[in-house]
Amino acid sequence: MPNTIAYAMLIIWPAVTLALFAKLRPAHALIWSLLGGYLVLPVNTRFDISGIPALDKTSIPSIAALIGALLFVGPVVLRLPRKWWLMGLMALYVLSPMLTVLTNPDPLVFGSVMLPGLKPYDAFSAAAYNGVDLIPFLLGYNMLQTDRSHDYLLRALVAAMLCYSLLMLIEIRLSPQLHTWIYGFFPHSFGQQMRDGGFRPVVFLGHGLLVAILTSMTIIAAAYIARQRGQILGVSAWFWLAYLMGIMVLCKSLGALILTIAALPVALFMRREAIRLICALIAITVLVYPMMRGADVVPVQALADQVAAANSERASSFQTRIDNENSLLERAGQRFLFGWGGYGRNRIYDEDTGKDLSITDGTWVIVIGNSGWIGYISTFGLLCLPMLRTWWRGSPLSAASAALSLIMVVNLLDLLPNSSLTPLTWLLAGTLAAIPQKTDQARQSKRFKSFG
Repeated sequence: MPNTIAYAMLIIWPAVTLALFAKLRPAHALIWSLLGGYLVLPVNTRFDISGIPALDKTSIPSIAALIGALLFVGPVVLRLPRKWWLMGLMALYVLSPMLTVLTNPDPLVFGSVMLPGLKPYDAFSAAAYNGVDLIPFLLGYNMLQTDRSHDYLLRALVAAMLCYSLLMLIEIRLSPQLHTWIYGFFPHSFGQQMRDGGFRPVVFLGHGLLVAILTSMTIIAAAYIARQRGQILGVSAWFWLAYLMGIMVLCKSLGALILTIAALPVALFMRREAIRLICALIAITVLVYPMMRGADVVPVQALADQVAAANSERASSFQTRIDNENSLLERAGQRFLFGWGGYGRNRIYDEDTGKDLSITDGTWVIVIGNSGWIGYISTFGLLCLPMLRTWWRGSPLSAASAALSLIMVVNLLDLLPNSSLTPLTWLLAGTLAAIPQKTDQARQSKRFKSFG
């Protein structure tokens, strides 16, 4: 159970956010309020108030950042995009739960377990949650439009993770205990954080996989700074890049390590035009991944066999993941348009005992099971299409924007096996969606210069 410190941290975070907006430039305050909240606030701790989304590690920093932006910048931070496809996807993301509720009024019975049918309250509740999700997206879209703000976001990410790495090293050496020591409880399965005779760091993110993918994303940011021959804390970024690679190895996450090894040469050596094309190709692949998976185009079983030949322990885990995805995808197909909704209705249960047989890991299969294809298209459309549009329109990319795009695709690829959709993901997506076309680049840069 969370202790007093855990709840106190949630209570004081809005004050911390307002102090950041009072002391820093708006764009900088936005970055630090969301990044800081994600890194330090407790997991699985919330205030449940009837009629509004739960106030927790995800919602409090977003709502507080919105209030701070409105107070110190003004209503311009809520300006809706003029792009029709972006407006359409945002509206669909917020309103689609209503369609899910309309198609799921029936209770589901599995043995002694009954899952309730959905009611109008569930539609408004889910729509409110989705609206909170979009706050970082909209703030990033309106407040992080300049190259200078993109550069600052990358440097802030590296600076924050260099400090965070000290806590990670403590947990690598002693086991992941910081969340328990400070907030009174461990937020996940402790056994899942044990790997190869050691420990994954968890710190305050809830799972070692989330720490690993954030480290991977930070390495790309450090590579950008190193390529610009920049310094961090007065030391060459090349040194910190090597240091973070060492931390990445110590995170003991094979998937994140593979993504890092694949993305790092791209970040260090490829031209911006090539990076833009690579990001667009990965984005379209992620967008159509469920169709490819359902059509057996993705050779997941062949990959599982190769993993089995290399490491039997990891092979068992990987095979279990594949089998679960197959079952969940088949169940999602029964209500493919709007999904099954909440209360675990998208999961697999034993017909006789009601035992839950599912393990839901990948964000894509969770979204398509809960919200169907409509929910999937609206969610991953907002995350993927900004990079497709940048390539299609030939929008010029600065070095910082190219690095942010590459960081985004690393996060997108991790959404396939894992649940790593966070407020930082939405902030990155909104920032990339605001990259102007050639015709309006100068005008928008001048307009939002004061934010950066």
